[in-house]
Amino acid sequence: MSAKKPIRQIKRLGKKTKAPFPTKEAFVFLSFLIFSTLLWFLYKVSHVQELKVKVPIEYVGIPNNVELVGKLPKTLTVQFKDKGSALFTYILKQELPPFKVDLTGQFKGTGRISLPTSKYEGQIFNKLKPTATQIHIAPDSLIIHYYSLYKKIVPVRFYGSIQPAQQFILTHGISVSPAFLEVYGNKQNLDTLKIIYTEPIHLKDVKDSVNSDFYLKVPRGIHLSQPKVRVHAAVEPFTEKTLEVPVTSINLPDQYLLRTFPATVKVICLVGVSHFKSLTSESIQAVVNYNTLSRINAGKAKIQVFSTSSDLIRYHVSPETVDFLLEIKK
Repeated sequence: MSAKKPIRQIKRLGKKTKAPFPTKEAFVFLSFLIFSTLLWFLYKVSHVQELKVKVPIEYVGIPNNVELVGKLPKTLTVQFKDKGSALFTYILKQELPPFKVDLTGQFKGTGRISLPTSKYEGQIFNKLKPTATQIHIAPDSLIIHYYSLYKKIVPVRFYGSIQPAQQFILTHGISVSPAFLEVYGNKQNLDTLKIIYTEPIHLKDVKDSVNSDFYLKVPRGIHLSQPKVRVHAAVEPFTEKTLEVPVTSINLPDQYLLRTFPATVKVICLVGVSHFKSLTSESIQAVVNYNTLSRINAGKAKIQVFSTSSDLIRYHVSPETVDFLLEIKK
């Protein structure tokens, strides 16, 4: 007998009580109904009952290079006998806690796995009360169809923006780790896949370095070797530093000598406070490019700044132009 049958009977009798009849007769009727229901429960709890419950399945050990065909069975139906006193426990639970089906090592290229459910009786029995007996599981086998996928290694890129708060600066850019991932899919999908991006990330008013895991955006038909990557962005307060840098020249023919007035310029830099001391004038060049000069003998030349240091974030040069004079070497 199904454990839900007595509840349906009570609901059906309860509907009948809504019919209009004299109050005294209603009281007598309800008294007998409660008394008979009590007797019925006492009878049931004193006898062994046959019950059916659903047991959810939790699958583990499915590799990334496998694509399942169709949906995996989500539950098993377990039929067993137990004392009536356990009836209410199973009715209230509706479903037992899930049990694990470990598929590690089962995918060997045949495209089909058949697992007899009887091998899981021990796991399921442990979730029942000790008084349960004569267990039967349906269906008798779990059938899983699959096919193997191709593999490819692709770069991972950050997608979004990180905006530092006022008086803070983002140094050294934004990096992800790992920078490359193994991905799996059919050949056609992998041939068109060039980059894997993070889910859109937009952070504002950031006052501290970011070092957190974020999910990746998974293209349709693609499996990833891992769902997240670590995103790192160094954020710190910035300060201003002024460096006196000599003016040099580039692309200057050997027969010429270039003189500038003034001979040095000031480069006003924005730099993170942790790199203030390491940024020096030796890591910055202020140059005049001969190829951009508009006059051969004298005139104004624009200063170009180059830096070999990644610590320099932004800069301003003063003056932006200098007077120059070209002389022929003797």
